[in-house]
Amino acid sequence: MKQRLLCVLYNILLWPALLFACYRLYWPRKGKRPFGPRWVEHFGFGQSFKSPDLWYHAVSVGEVIASVPLIHALQTRHPKWRILITTTTATGAAEVAKRLGDSVEHRYAPFDLWPCIWLFITRYQPKQLWIMETELWLNWLKQCEKRHIPVKLINARLSTRSTKRYLRFASFAQLLFPRLSWIGAQYQHDADNFITVGAPAKQVTVTGSVKYDLVIDAKRIANAKAQRQQLFGNRPVIIAASTHAGEDETILTMAKTLRQEHPSLVLILVPRHPERFDEVTALASQDGPTIRRSLSQPVNADTITYIGDTMGELIDMLAMSDITIMGGSFATIGGHNYLEPAALGIPCISGPFDFNFQEISLRLQQSGALELNDNIEILTRQINHWLKDSDAWQRASQAALDTVAANQGAVSRTLAALLADEQPNDLTTKTNSL
Repeated sequence: MKQRLLCVLYNILLWPALLFACYRLYWPRKGKRPFGPRWVEHFGFGQSFKSPDLWYHAVSVGEVIASVPLIHALQTRHPKWRILITTTTATGAAEVAKRLGDSVEHRYAPFDLWPCIWLFITRYQPKQLWIMETELWLNWLKQCEKRHIPVKLINARLSTRSTKRYLRFASFAQLLFPRLSWIGAQYQHDADNFITVGAPAKQVTVTGSVKYDLVIDAKRIANAKAQRQQLFGNRPVIIAASTHAGEDETILTMAKTLRQEHPSLVLILVPRHPERFDEVTALASQDGPTIRRSLSQPVNADTITYIGDTMGELIDMLAMSDITIMGGSFATIGGHNYLEPAALGIPCISGPFDFNFQEISLRLQQSGALELNDNIEILTRQINHWLKDSDAWQRASQAALDTVAANQGAVSRTLAALLADEQPNDLTTKTNSL
């Protein structure tokens, strides 16, 4: 009875929450990618794609990028599978089109309102649902359980902070986690946390992080490095990646201090959200000549800040840089993924709030590829040290590459676990198809 009342309360509260979700998703902002007529897909409508072998959900750009190696491995193993990928955001949809093309079908994910998810599952009738990371919605899980659709969680992480929140609402957690067929936890502490909040221990496996298995296009990186030479010549370049409100001032101050010893330093500043591009450009311009990447403006010798205001090009701008300052870590956002700069051999600087990437952070810190501190002066000195001492920079660069290489293999482990319940006939078909 208590669980039934919780479900009723949850669904009542979802309706006002829908207004806020619609505002965030659909309200036009400069630089924000529109949904166009496909917005109806969030309500369960849209062009039908009957009975996919797999419904795969990746909420936005980061989850899509992390999913690509796994999707490619799955397609190699099961080339005839019909795969439906859902994202919540339009930028996520663009990333699917860019990286997976027409090898998969894309739709926007339905809202977690009972009519929307009921209509979605009725129209598409997926055979199973795989969710990247921890995007859990109660009505999704209930409808899948009712239709006997197994739900598996991939690359799942659950921080100590989130675990404490779930434990405060233990009855609600019991509505979620026991309904999952399998959880692929990134690390042992994630697995322990999932079990603590109610996931059956026999359904939790430690797989490692699939994000280590990222594949970077060598030709694209070579082009980015050539573009760096064209834009900045031999000037030192640092990048502040995926910054949030309140962080840009701190980073601009760090850059100003560094220019006392490195007067030709260029700061590439990449705000996380497109609606902040104008605001951050105006802020940076107060310190000196600033240009925007989207306008293809010429970079002069006196240009000190380069605003990364294009979508889908963060990897290019990382490759153009010597050192990365990771955004989301100077405010209580929880940080962003260090692995793209690490896979490029770029040392990183971080503020203290990177709890969303705690395990990756610790490994990079231990290797010497990442300096994390809440003291801006210490972080600035570390950047200065790497810029002045090429041997120290090279050691940190190699440590980043070695850390990524040493932790790869999660894709194969994850896929093996996901497909462990295949029937013998399925395995025979798979062997014959290769």
